[in-house]
Amino acid sequence: MYTLIIFSAVLFLPVPIMVMAARKSGSGYRAILEGVIGVALAMVLFFVIAALNGMPVGQTIAENLQTISENMAANSEFVKLAGLEEQSFTERVSAISQIYTYAINALPAVILSWATIIAYFEYLIISKASLKKKEPLPQLSKFKNFSMPWKALWGWILIYALTWIVVSFGFEQGNVLQINIQILFELAFEIQGMAVIFYFIESKRQPKVIAALLCIVFMCTNLGKLLLSALGFLDLALGLRKVRIKRQ
Repeated sequence: MYTLIIFSAVLFLPVPIMVMAARKSGSGYRAILEGVIGVALAMVLFFVIAALNGMPVGQTIAENLQTISENMAANSEFVKLAGLEEQSFTERVSAISQIYTYAINALPAVILSWATIIAYFEYLIISKASLKKKEPLPQLSKFKNFSMPWKALWGWILIYALTWIVVSFGFEQGNVLQINIQILFELAFEIQGMAVIFYFIESKRQPKVIAALLCIVFMCTNLGKLLLSALGFLDLALGLRKVRIKRQ
């Protein structure tokens, strides 16, 4: 039941919010942001209501953790695919439990990450469809020109610093907070980094598909994601694209 509620909120809630926000602000990216914020607020309310009813979302999902881990550890096809053949059954159960626990702890960030991706493509569709109407929605600027506001850099640094302080003082659930902030921090700068790649590929008059393939390759490895984040961070901090424009 929880999975269906979360999926429905991520898929359907952003659409009406984005339509209203786009007409009010005149900015497609602003509309997407407000759509994601709407999902975040709905999820907070949902998590609170579930907890007050004695059925916390994380706890409910984790109830069958041991059984699920044991079943997966006993599945020969999964064990082979995951490269766990050389480990004992107990070690496999422990490893799977740790991964599952991490996924549960990171659930808020994962929900918001998918909400961002889905909202982006939903807005592309509804904004294109609105072109036939008398009052079309604002169209998104080219992805190569996308950039977070410069102030967002200091905002992320402040959030990251506050999270580090919370964890350092040993507050309960501090590690869970850090996991979620880390995921959102990386996603924000990975998107910025992908925009930089699209910018430089298109500036060389190369097909956009090359930029898309490069981004997919980077996102498939931890090193690639780290490089994307670093590229996005440097672009926001130093204005890599602005420097190139000035040189031209």
